[in-house]
Amino acid sequence: MKQQKRLIAWILCIGMILVLFVSSAYIAHAAAHDCAGEACEICQCIARTEAALHSFALLGVLLLAALAPLFLARAKGRGRGARRCALPTLVGWNVRLNN
Repeated sequence: MKQQKRLIAWILCIGMILVLFVSSAYIAHAAAHDCAGEACEICQCIARTEAALHSFALLGVLLLAALAPLFLARAKGRGRGARRCALPTLVGWNVRLNN
Protein backbone atom coordinates (compact mmCIF):
# COMPACT_ATOMS: atom_id res chain seq x y z
CA MET A 1 0.00 0.00 0.00
CA LYS A 2 2.81 2.39 0.87
CA GLN A 3 4.55 1.68 -2.45
CA GLN A 4 1.33 2.32 -4.37
CA LYS A 5 0.89 5.70 -2.70
CA ARG A 6 4.50 6.57 -3.40
CA LEU A 7 4.12 5.55 -7.06
CA ILE A 8 0.93 7.58 -7.44
CA ALA A 9 2.65 10.59 -5.85
CA TRP A 10 5.58 10.30 -8.26
CA ILE A 11 3.25 9.97 -11.26
CA LEU A 12 1.29 13.06 -10.18
CA CYS A 13 4.50 15.00 -9.58
CA ILE A 14 5.92 14.12 -12.99
CA GLY A 15 2.56 14.89 -14.61
CA MET A 16 2.40 18.34 -13.02
CA ILE A 17 5.98 19.08 -14.05
CA LEU A 18 5.17 18.05 -17.63
CA VAL A 19 2.05 20.23 -17.67
CA LEU A 20 4.03 23.20 -16.41
CA PHE A 21 6.86 22.62 -18.90
CA VAL A 22 4.58 22.11 -21.90
CA SER A 23 2.46 25.13 -20.97
CA SER A 24 5.53 27.33 -20.69
CA ALA A 25 6.89 25.99 -23.98
CA TYR A 26 3.58 26.70 -25.73
CA ILE A 27 3.48 30.26 -24.42
CA ALA A 28 7.08 30.84 -25.53
CA HIS A 29 6.35 29.38 -28.97
CA ALA A 30 3.06 31.20 -29.61
CA ALA A 31 4.08 34.57 -28.14
CA ALA A 32 5.23 35.94 -31.50
CA HIS A 33 2.19 34.92 -33.57
CA ASP A 34 0.31 37.10 -36.05
CA CYS A 35 -2.62 38.32 -33.98
CA ALA A 36 -6.02 38.54 -35.69
CA GLY A 37 -7.49 41.05 -33.25
CA GLU A 38 -9.76 40.67 -30.23
CA ALA A 39 -11.15 37.27 -31.27
CA CYS A 40 -7.73 35.68 -31.78
CA GLU A 41 -7.90 32.04 -30.73
CA ILE A 42 -4.18 31.84 -30.05
CA CYS A 43 -4.32 34.83 -27.68
CA GLN A 44 -7.26 33.25 -25.84
CA CYS A 45 -5.37 29.95 -25.55
CA ILE A 46 -2.31 31.78 -24.23
CA ALA A 47 -4.49 33.55 -21.66
CA ARG A 48 -6.01 30.24 -20.50
CA THR A 49 -2.54 28.67 -20.31
CA GLU A 50 -1.22 31.59 -18.26
CA ALA A 51 -4.24 31.30 -15.94
CA ALA A 52 -3.48 27.59 -15.46
CA LEU A 53 0.16 28.38 -14.66
CA HIS A 54 -0.90 31.03 -12.16
CA SER A 55 -3.31 28.62 -10.48
CA PHE A 56 -0.57 25.95 -10.24
CA ALA A 57 1.77 28.53 -8.72
CA LEU A 58 -0.88 29.63 -6.22
CA LEU A 59 -1.59 26.01 -5.31
CA GLY A 60 2.12 25.36 -4.79
CA VAL A 61 2.53 28.39 -2.54
CA LEU A 62 -0.50 27.44 -0.47
CA LEU A 63 0.72 23.85 -0.07
CA LEU A 64 4.17 25.05 0.90
CA ALA A 65 2.74 27.48 3.44
CA ALA A 66 0.51 24.77 4.91
CA LEU A 67 3.14 22.03 5.05
CA ALA A 68 6.23 24.05 6.02
CA PRO A 69 5.42 24.13 9.77
CA LEU A 70 4.89 20.37 9.74
CA PHE A 71 8.23 19.74 8.05
CA LEU A 72 10.03 22.11 10.39
CA ALA A 73 8.50 20.51 13.48
CA ARG A 74 9.41 17.07 12.19
CA ALA A 75 12.99 18.15 11.47
CA LYS A 76 13.36 19.58 14.98
CA GLY A 77 11.97 16.40 16.49
CA ARG A 78 14.40 14.24 14.54
CA GLY A 79 17.35 16.30 15.73
CA ARG A 80 16.58 15.67 19.38
CA GLY A 81 15.64 12.04 18.82
CA ALA A 82 18.81 11.27 16.88
CA ARG A 83 21.03 12.39 19.76
CA ARG A 84 19.03 10.38 22.24
CA CYS A 85 19.10 7.21 20.13
CA ALA A 86 22.80 7.49 19.32
CA LEU A 87 23.77 6.65 22.92
CA PRO A 88 24.44 2.95 23.53
CA THR A 89 21.90 1.29 25.80
CA LEU A 90 21.48 -2.16 27.24
CA VAL A 91 18.31 -2.61 25.23
CA GLY A 92 20.18 -1.68 22.07
CA TRP A 93 22.82 -4.31 22.88
CA ASN A 94 20.08 -6.90 23.62
CA VAL A 95 21.29 -7.51 27.17
CA ARG A 96 18.98 -9.62 29.32
CA LEU A 97 18.49 -8.19 32.79
CA ASN A 98 17.68 -11.23 34.94
CA ASN A 99 17.55 -11.11 38.71
